[in-house]
Amino acid sequence: MTSENVVDDYFVERIENVSFANGVFRVSLGTQEESETRSVVRLMIPANQISSILQGMANAARNIDQKVQAKIGKNEVKSEPAAIDNKQTTAKRGSKKK
Repeated sequence: MTSENVVDDYFVERIENVSFANGVFRVSLGTQEESETRSVVRLMIPANQISSILQGMANAARNIDQKVQAKIGKNEVKSEPAAIDNKQTTAKRGSKKK
C-alpha cells in the first residue's frame, strides 16, 4: 500500500543560485560533480515566509550542534577521568608546598 505522504529526498552540497521575483525567492540547490556543479532542486519560498524558514533552519542546526557537542563532551569525560583527577591532585600538592 503506498502512502500519499511520500516526500522526495535530494542530496545537496551547495546553494547554486538565489533569485527573487514576483514575491517569491527561488533557491537552487546542487551537487558537486568532478569539476562542475549540477542543480538538483529549486525551492520556491514566498517572501513573507523566508525569514521564518531561515530562522527555523538556523535553530535546527544550532540544536543539532549542541547535541553533538554534549555527546562529544560525555565521551571525553568517560574516556579521560584519570587524567583530569591527576592534574587536580598535582595542582593541590604544589600549592601546599609553598
